Amino acid sequence: MRSRGFTLIELLIVVAIIGILAAIAVPNFINARLKATIAQVYSEEKSINDAYTMYNLDNSSWPPHLDGDPAQHRFVTTPIAYLSTSLKDPFQQEGVTAGDTIGWYKGQYHEEPGYQMRAEFYGTGDPAARRYADTNKNAAFFCRSVGPDMDRISERSLPYDITNGLTSQGTICTPMPGSWTNKYPYVP
Repeated sequence: MRSRGFTLIELLIVVAIIGILAAIAVPNFINARLKATIAQVYSEEKSINDAYTMYNLDNSSWPPHLDGDPAQHRFVTTPIAYLSTSLKDPFQQEGVTAGDTIGWYKGQYHEEPGYQMRAEFYGTGDPAARRYADTNKNAAFFCRSVGPDMDRISERSLPYDITNGLTSQGTICTPMPGSWTNKYPYVP
């Protein structure tokens, strides 16, 4: 009389099939999380740019550019809350020293004047960076994040492009339409 259990070979085949399915599913899950974080960054950068636009509409000038300030977006958060708080860049991590992202923007997204960003992209000599700068030549500001490489060193190399791969070098930049010459306080 034969037992009604599974043989060792049958169990090993089932375990192997589960292992293969897991090997296929896990990388896709990791990429899905990264894609979701990238989408979050673009959404939050757009919110910041919208806050700067509302500030400009109310004050007929752009807020000052604050490099290295622990409250970079103070002009759009108080006294009128165009933005409820300075949003944190999910790609900046505390304690990361390899790319020196700690303290780069104090963990925040950074608003950079359009003329300054275009000069940085042109200075790279990379044709893709020049095309990006030319396409967005009328941007008043660029809101930027460290990006998936979490490295400020590559920050001036290229704007991040998902077609280069999820962890490609470059900064996630969202240009804000408008003219930086519209009473911008620090025009050279």
